[in-house]
Amino acid sequence: MIWIKRIALGVLALLLVLVIAIASLLYTPAGVKLAVWGAQKALPALSIAGSSGSLLKGFMLEQVAYQDTHLDLKAESLVLTLEDSCLLTPAVCVTDLSVSGVRFAMPELPPSQPDAEESEVEPQPVTDIVMPLPIRVDRVALDDIELDILGNKIAWQHFSTAAEIEESRLILKPTDWQDIELTLAPASEEGSTVTQAEVEPTGEPISLPEVVLPLSFDIQRFTVKNFTLNGEISQRVNVLDIVATATGSDVSLSKLVLDVPQAKLDATAGVSLSGDYPLQLEAGLDIAMAPLEGHNLELKAGGSLAELALDASLKGRLDALLSGKLSPLDPTLPFDLNLSSRHIQWPIDKDAEFEVTDTALTAAGSLDGFKFKLKTDVDGAPMPAVAANLSGQGDLTQVSLDKLAIETLGGSISGNAKASWKTLVNWQGQLDFSHIQPGLEWPDAKGDLSGKLQTSGGLTKQGGWFVKLPELSVDGVVLEQPFTLDGQLDAKDTAGKGDIELVTDRLRLKHGPNGLTAKGSLSKEWAMSAQVDAPDLAQSLPDLRGRIQGDLELSGKLAEPDIDLQLDGEALGWQEQASLQRFALKGRVTPMPALKADISLTASDGKYETFKLDELALIFKGTEAQHSLTLNVDAQPVSTNISLEGKLDRKTGWQGILQQGEVDTEIGPWQLNRPTKLGYNLKTQLANVAAHCWQQDQASLCLTEALEAGSSGRAKVAVNNFGFGRIASFIPETITLQGEVGANVEATWAPKASPYVKAQIRMPSGSVVQQADPEAPALTVGWDKVTVNAEMKQDILNADWLVAVKDNGDISGRAKVSQLTGEQQLEARLKIDRFMLGFLAPLIKGYEEFDGQVDANLTVAGPIMHPAVNGLLELTNVKAVGRKVPLDVSKGDIIATFNGYNATLHGDIITPDGKLQLRGNGDWQDLAQWKSELQVNARDLEVSVPPMLDLKVSPDLVIKAAPKYAEISGSIAIPWGRITIDQLPESAVSVSDDEVLLTDDLQPVETEPPIPFEIKTNISVNIGKDVKLSAFGLKSRLTGDLNVRQKDKGPLVYGEVNLRDGTYRSFAQELVIRKGQILFNGPADQPYLAIEAVRDPNNVEDDVIAGIRVSGPADEPTVEIFSDPAMPQQNALSYLLRGKNLDTESGESGSGDAMTTALISMGLAKSGQLVGNVGEAFGVQDLTLDTAGAGDDSQVTISGYIAPGLQVKYGVGIFTSIPEFTVRYRLMTDLYVEAVSGLDSAVDLLYQFEFN
Repeated sequence: MIWIKRIALGVLALLLVLVIAIASLLYTPAGVKLAVWGAQKALPALSIAGSSGSLLKGFMLEQVAYQDTHLDLKAESLVLTLEDSCLLTPAVCVTDLSVSGVRFAMPELPPSQPDAEESEVEPQPVTDIVMPLPIRVDRVALDDIELDILGNKIAWQHFSTAAEIEESRLILKPTDWQDIELTLAPASEEGSTVTQAEVEPTGEPISLPEVVLPLSFDIQRFTVKNFTLNGEISQRVNVLDIVATATGSDVSLSKLVLDVPQAKLDATAGVSLSGDYPLQLEAGLDIAMAPLEGHNLELKAGGSLAELALDASLKGRLDALLSGKLSPLDPTLPFDLNLSSRHIQWPIDKDAEFEVTDTALTAAGSLDGFKFKLKTDVDGAPMPAVAANLSGQGDLTQVSLDKLAIETLGGSISGNAKASWKTLVNWQGQLDFSHIQPGLEWPDAKGDLSGKLQTSGGLTKQGGWFVKLPELSVDGVVLEQPFTLDGQLDAKDTAGKGDIELVTDRLRLKHGPNGLTAKGSLSKEWAMSAQVDAPDLAQSLPDLRGRIQGDLELSGKLAEPDIDLQLDGEALGWQEQASLQRFALKGRVTPMPALKADISLTASDGKYETFKLDELALIFKGTEAQHSLTLNVDAQPVSTNISLEGKLDRKTGWQGILQQGEVDTEIGPWQLNRPTKLGYNLKTQLANVAAHCWQQDQASLCLTEALEAGSSGRAKVAVNNFGFGRIASFIPETITLQGEVGANVEATWAPKASPYVKAQIRMPSGSVVQQADPEAPALTVGWDKVTVNAEMKQDILNADWLVAVKDNGDISGRAKVSQLTGEQQLEARLKIDRFMLGFLAPLIKGYEEFDGQVDANLTVAGPIMHPAVNGLLELTNVKAVGRKVPLDVSKGDIIATFNGYNATLHGDIITPDGKLQLRGNGDWQDLAQWKSELQVNARDLEVSVPPMLDLKVSPDLVIKAAPKYAEISGSIAIPWGRITIDQLPESAVSVSDDEVLLTDDLQPVETEPPIPFEIKTNISVNIGKDVKLSAFGLKSRLTGDLNVRQKDKGPLVYGEVNLRDGTYRSFAQELVIRKGQILFNGPADQPYLAIEAVRDPNNVEDDVIAGIRVSGPADEPTVEIFSDPAMPQQNALSYLLRGKNLDTESGESGSGDAMTTALISMGLAKSGQLVGNVGEAFGVQDLTLDTAGAGDDSQVTISGYIAPGLQVKYGVGIFTSIPEFTVRYRLMTDLYVEAVSGLDSAVDLLYQFEFN
């Protein structure tokens, strides 16, 4: 018993050790390591870098790799976590299954193993799968995966899911698959041919198998995001979202969303995979792909595959509805469909060019035979509106159109047609149309046409074709002229080898008196004639006029046909643009096998715009091997006489000689100096012209070397001794140009190389003289020489120039432009050396003396549209003196200093009365935001505009400018001034608002564009105490302050001007200005007046003050007569005019004399300008009619200047008849000698002066 006991203890100990060993292997890392070691021993191609965890609790493998001759697998990590407590249930529970960093490649399939003997027993389909244990997977994650299987590559960033399976039910929990990229392998040529077994149609309906799924599926959600398919046609899927269930034979798709760049699909469906497969489908598609972008397609399908009901609708710019039934399981495919649409257009996504509306199409039947009806309206920009109604029938071998009815252009078209392709394609058709009125669509082709057309045709067994038009008949009226088109035509190419035969008994087109007929055949033998008889083209084409008549004969063999033609025209013209009195074209042409022709063209009395043709004669005669061309054109502005001979070799090209040539132009005739070779090489496709010259006296235009021109070529051209006298007729008469110009130009070019151009222009001594005013000195600019050199090479342009001005300085420079075809860069230098401006004196109006000197040394570098400028530009020693100019300049110096993208200006202008300072700067670093500023300062600067204005001004202004903006601010002080206005200048009278100026063609003159600046001003003007005004009888001193502002709108003026110590001569009296204010509060032409002027109190009796008061806006002032003390208006007027009351005079004579004086004074005051104009007409300057004196000594005087400084005046008393004659002569400024002859005679010496 002891040994039994010992054996039992040993067995128990062994079992305990086994249990402990197994537990250690399952629950400690040792088990994992042992399993890894065993796997590597069993599979030498397998390697695992590291492991952790336990077999039952979960483990992780790192850097797993398997590599053999056919497979290459690598994975960064593999994690498997189990829930061991589930094993007691029993069940299998996987908490986490994660794989990341997988790289799998299988470039080719491993060799196949011999198949075991196949069982002859046909396997039965599996209809039920039952799992022995429940399986639950809480998480599956496959991240950063790349697979390459036979060249098909798929990669994704993230895949996660969870699942449960119990017995026969599988639940797939929410699944996400993201960032997938699939690249398909290129299709191989081997094995690309797929042999398809021909299946004979049985004629029996297709029987569908019953499908029973072995598992029930519940897909809670399956989502794919960012899927990309790469290949010949790439495709991207933004989102694919599926929710579905399946049990037995029933499949339900409760959600399907597919979002791709082209569209978005949203659908639900259900189908039973038994019987006839009953199904239900609803889908909506939002289209985002052009040209259907913005359209929506909805589809509903129901029934079964044995009889499927469809309803579909398209909404958007296009709309359509489709409904019907379809039997897909029947081999004859029975159908009954209805399609309707209110609007279809093309193009779809733009303004419609064609529109199809109110369309209704019905079709019913099967592939063995069907019938259809269509009704629709079609309209479009290039076609008339059409209403079509047709019906027909057909099958798989033929279709016939039993009824065709079209309404268009006010008429109708009816007919029928039939086409068959059972053996060879053939067709027959007939159309009848009635009262078609083309003028409804094309107003220039009004008419009414009716007719008939029959046609048939088909393909031949030999591979050719034939078309027959046995009847063509159109009759009616077009443009109020009878119209006829009739005849018949047959065409065929039986063998399909290009041997086309055309036969017609007659084709005739007749419109009014004009017609065209053709008759004959074109086959191996040509025998066809055509006649044109159009005695009045205007009857057929209103814009065309004239007569054309002619014949055309086609004869001979097909391989060598002859074409004889004769065409004559008279009194031809197109609208008012072109006309040709006569032309004739006649001759014979044999186009094959070698061209032979004898053709002549003559024309006379033609005109097109400024081109006038007197005579034209063109003769071409000869064969390909030897021919000649003569062209004589007598026309204006260019005539020509040329003759050439040549020969054509179809393999090499054409060669010829221009024997003689003369071109007569408006600048004279040009003669060809010698016979010149011409040619064209077919192989190189280059034209060539030998060196030659066109000469006129000493001038010539030459091709100095042989020219080759085509896609590549080379040319050298020279202009020699071209005198400017030849272009005198094109230069205004006031300008005389003397000298000559010469030039040499060389150019080469090739398709894949930058062109090379070199040019030299030279002008020896010459001049240009402008004599705009015969009484003024002429403007003369002469030069000793002018040279310009330019070369463009390797995408770089280099140029230099020199202008040596006669008796003056030089203007020279150079420039380089690189990257001509890219971002052009400029490097340039400009130098002006001691360039005097005295020659411009004739252009500077009003200045008797003008001179100055310009010097410049500037460099320019940078992008050609935005270069940097450095250097100096100097205008020095400026002198400008004149008697009729606002400002004399004794010496002026202005220097502009450029420094890259900015510049400064420094100027001092010295005048006889002071110095004007200019200081400025500019910046164009940013061309879109350039800016500049100029400061103007001076003190007591005298500005004179004889004889009206003489001022001393002290400006202190700042002028700023920027894109679309300019600002002027500062102040102007006027301490002293004398303003004398005898009459208003013409510019003071504004032009009427409704004035319209017309050109010579009676078209409105284009108005000048507005200033492209928003101008802002803020200028203060101070009028000092020594500014005096004398204008139209007003003499006064002016004082005040004004502010001139402008922003957005026109200039506005604010402030006031006061009249001080002033008098006003009115009503033949010197009125004293007691109060004078001109108030500005807005536009400058709308001041407010507040003025009181009274008669001199020393000349008024009874201590009465009488005067006039002016108040209100300047355009509508109020004028009233007032007195102090107040009295009736007639009494106040008497005091104003006479200085006494109405009842003061003792008799009527005295009262009448006084009133006479007053009325004469008032009348003369209104006629001064008219009298002045009359005096100028008779050569008397400043002729004036006025009154003088007072009381009984009142006179009417007339005076004027009969010579410079010599004034004559004649006066007659109003109340006495004694005349008075006065002669005054100005000895010098303000010093006069005067002789008076009248009741008293005297000679006086007068000196005029004034003091403050």
